[in-house]
Amino acid sequence: MAKRKLRVGMIGAGGIAGVHLGGWKKLEKDCELVCIADVNEQASKARAEEFGIPEVEASCDKLAARKDLDVVDVVVPNRFHKPYSVRALKAGKHVLCEKPLALTPKEVDAMIAAAEKAGRKLMCAQHERFQDSSRAMKQYLRDHPIGEAYYARAWYHRRRFLPARPGFIYKAQSGGGCCIDVGVHILDLAMHLMDHFEPVSVSGISVNKLSKRPEMFSEWGGHDYDKKGVDVEDFAGGVVRFADGAALNLECSFLLNTKPHAEQRIDVYGTNYGIQWPSCEVFSQTKNDYLDMKIDVRSSGAKAHHEEIREFAEAVMGDTEVPVPPHQSRAVMAILDGLYRSQATGKEVRIQ
Repeated sequence: MAKRKLRVGMIGAGGIAGVHLGGWKKLEKDCELVCIADVNEQASKARAEEFGIPEVEASCDKLAARKDLDVVDVVVPNRFHKPYSVRALKAGKHVLCEKPLALTPKEVDAMIAAAEKAGRKLMCAQHERFQDSSRAMKQYLRDHPIGEAYYARAWYHRRRFLPARPGFIYKAQSGGGCCIDVGVHILDLAMHLMDHFEPVSVSGISVNKLSKRPEMFSEWGGHDYDKKGVDVEDFAGGVVRFADGAALNLECSFLLNTKPHAEQRIDVYGTNYGIQWPSCEVFSQTKNDYLDMKIDVRSSGAKAHHEEIREFAEAVMGDTEVPVPPHQSRAVMAILDGLYRSQATGKEVRIQ
């Protein structure tokens, strides 16, 4: 661990900021929360008081440009991920940025270039990788090769959970809807389990079919959310093809007429066996019979968000590779960007 504490600044004081700040506070032996900034100064002051942060910076731009920080944690609406991250990287800080890393692969390229030029680390906060079930499943795959992982299905569905807040339902701030809010989670984890990060094409749809209906409601927004203002997709689905010939079927939704109120699931089919997450089941055979088993998942007692922060901090202090390499996040965003382009053209598109 480092001889002196990592000095950390937080850009953003919304809901997810509280989760991140809790993670940094757990690392007080090695990390120090120095300052916070948000366009809402009152929100910044409230977070500073809640978590004992000594300074409230005048603006997010000023915080990003400060020279006395080691790390900047970016937790603002998606549209601002790239500009604040790049500014912080250019000022010599390591950057942890909430998902999605950026809105397009070109924006991610600019962030990676800034990190490489500055010699600093950049990581997307894909906390699903740090769930106990995800870690157990990935370790099993490392210890027991699945063979050729040739097909997967991944979905993250919500029945009536539209996050009816500007940062999620207005494209000017979010850049998209369920694709880059929940789809980004399940897609990243599926590709992580498959160990496939070379997508070549995608074909699918990205549509708004339910959110504007007068009778529609959200368990997070009641019946009174601004239905006319919603301009992002509430459902998306498609098929991704990879360079090695494998394929993945992706689905995600905020509002869907389905039985579970909320469900995440990944199935990966390999030549040696198949898996299902988050149940962590394995489906194989003996010479003459089925062989099914369930992996033992031990509870760490830690929140996945906090574990991602701990491992990021350890990578910074130990100068090792971050656990979510930015080129992998680039592949995820290239797929989601391709899905939007496929909706616009009505055709399969090549990944850029």
